[in-house]
Amino acid sequence: MKVDEVITVRLKENPTTGYRWTGDSATGFQQIRDTFEQGGHAIGAAGFHVFEFRITRAGSFELRMKNLREWEGESSVLARFIVNIIAR
Repeated sequence: MKVDEVITVRLKENPTTGYRWTGDSATGFQQIRDTFEQGGHAIGAAGFHVFEFRITRAGSFELRMKNLREWEGESSVLARFIVNIIAR
């Protein structure tokens, strides 16, 4: 990727369960979007949590996200998303 490019991450989520995706590490990135896209018409339906990050500097970075109930802490992590980015 190039500096100032935007990366979009779409992660399946059902926030009515209390589990939400959150950033775990984002060095070299600036978060510019954090939204939820409803996946269905039913109340409480799962959808996608959408994040956009702008690359802020050149280098090799690891973007890490985790799906957890924040009030329960690390023991509640259901899933992790990790991607390595090389920016020039």
